Amino acid sequence: METNYTIRAADGKEYGPVTLGELTSWVREGRVNQDTEIRRSDMEYWAKASGFTELQALFVAVPPPLASAGAPVTGVSSDDPQAAARLRSGASWFYWVAGLSLINSVVALTGSNWRLIFGLGVTQLIAELGTNFGGAAVAVTFVLNLIATGVFVLFGVFAHKRHLWAFIAGGVLFLLDLVFLLLVQDWISVAFHAWVLFSFFMGAKACHELNSR
Repeated sequence: METNYTIRAADGKEYGPVTLGELTSWVREGRVNQDTEIRRSDMEYWAKASGFTELQALFVAVPPPLASAGAPVTGVSSDDPQAAARLRSGASWFYWVAGLSLINSVVALTGSNWRLIFGLGVTQLIAELGTNFGGAAVAVTFVLNLIATGVFVLFGVFAHKRHLWAFIAGGVLFLLDLVFLLLVQDWISVAFHAWVLFSFFMGAKACHELNSR
């Protein structure tokens, strides 16, 4: 198993674990100095960076630090990779819902009866109303559906940037869409909506975990 290192910065926060290669980069960038406390994965105690033989040569030729001596490590991600993956998975569903809803809108406007079950039920309803009224109503309903799908794209963008409100607002709107599908008794779409809502919930939970670090 590869040896890794954990850094304790001047502010008391810990960063890592990281590989020797990443730690070497931090030293060269001036983020880690000779007095920075480090714990190697095979050690039970903290020691100054200058005490590690694998780093001593770096301190001899290290360039002037980019940050003040003893300053905390910056620009280092201490994210839980599993939580980050759950966040990305949940946030990506906003894009899928938007894209599939737009496809359903186009299909409905052509008068076809088939559709994709992951899309928004309300956009399909709007498209069908436009088809029934005909004329300018078709264009109006298409614009309305573009706005609805665009909102979900924005939710996806902000959710990927770890804005918890995007998960909450998008989840609430999708829940309302699920209620509409319950009223029309579209049970297959209800089941898939429930799955997507669960994905939103897991993404929101991961977002909260990552933002709390």
